[in-house]
Amino acid sequence: MIKPNAIDIVVPSFRLTAALLLNIIRLEKPAGFEVNTFIVADNPAAVIPETLKELDRTGEIHLLVNETNLGFSGTRNKGIRAGQAKWVLLLDDDIVPQPDLLKAYATAISQNDQALGFAGVTYFPEAINAATRALEINGSVHHFKLALYYPEITWAPTTNMMINREKLDPALFDTNLKEGGEDVDFFVRHWLKFNEKYQSVPAAAVTHPWHDNGAMQTRRQFRYGMAANQLAHKEPEQRYTYRDFTNTLETLLLLLFLFPAALFTGTVKLWICLVVAVPLAEYLTNWFKAITVGKTWSPAVAFQLMWAKNCWEAGYLYDALLRGRPDGFAKRIDMGFAKENPSSFRTNRWKIVKIVLLVILVVIAVCTIGNPFV
Repeated sequence: MIKPNAIDIVVPSFRLTAALLLNIIRLEKPAGFEVNTFIVADNPAAVIPETLKELDRTGEIHLLVNETNLGFSGTRNKGIRAGQAKWVLLLDDDIVPQPDLLKAYATAISQNDQALGFAGVTYFPEAINAATRALEINGSVHHFKLALYYPEITWAPTTNMMINREKLDPALFDTNLKEGGEDVDFFVRHWLKFNEKYQSVPAAAVTHPWHDNGAMQTRRQFRYGMAANQLAHKEPEQRYTYRDFTNTLETLLLLLFLFPAALFTGTVKLWICLVVAVPLAEYLTNWFKAITVGKTWSPAVAFQLMWAKNCWEAGYLYDALLRGRPDGFAKRIDMGFAKENPSSFRTNRWKIVKIVLLVILVVIAVCTIGNPFV
């Protein structure tokens, strides 16, 4: 039976860092609400801190330990199913919440107790190096703060989101999405099912640290790219996909396949010009973006922008070609989910800048090396 004036906090955790989890466990409780905290350990080999064991024994928390690693989706599903509260608050295990987080959500519930759910705000610290500055500029952390800018949204990361148990799809999180994207799928699926967006609660705020202390996010960006291609071939997300111009990696792959033709036609010089110009145009475009958007001339930030973008696109391409989804080549997904069946071959200022730079670089190369058709 669903408890109406109650909140279940569900926190999947691999690390089980007691100092961080206590920030969540000790949150101020809103008047008139029952609050239950479910810490779900997704690490069977983990040494459970004595602090958490004691809190579990006294009933202050519910500590669940997976017998096998279930991943984020399976772990969140286990925590959700363990509770009975009408409102389920999903938090990450490494965030630091504002002490009044639950009170902010309780206020929102009192204003609309039939809402599909509520979206809080996740802040990141100030950038500490070129890699984190690049993540700010390219918008990687923007979707964590959508609740600051829009009164209602279609999805946000599970770092700080609340959903109404009465409107839960029984399937919950898709356990087949192992590389990421399960949060996108979960919230988008519910939004479309109930034709209702999530109400923004700017006062419900948490802070998330930079991943890996601000290190270059090669593997994470690659995984996110893989996840995006998986979403692009899944209902309902595939309704928001479209064909587009090839990106840098796709273009280089095409050029690789065209090398025998260049040998046969005697256009190897032109082929080399293109192979060099394509990634160089990509770097210069990102440098232009660093200057105009990030207000920095740093070549290091420009490189990090290019690296993060291309790691994501590499993951997308890898999943398309090597995971049996070749239809993903030059296929994109609109992660804003603005409208179904978006138009193909759309341009923006960065694509235009890149094309202009590519043409200029090829012209310069041809003028330098002479006739490329020999």
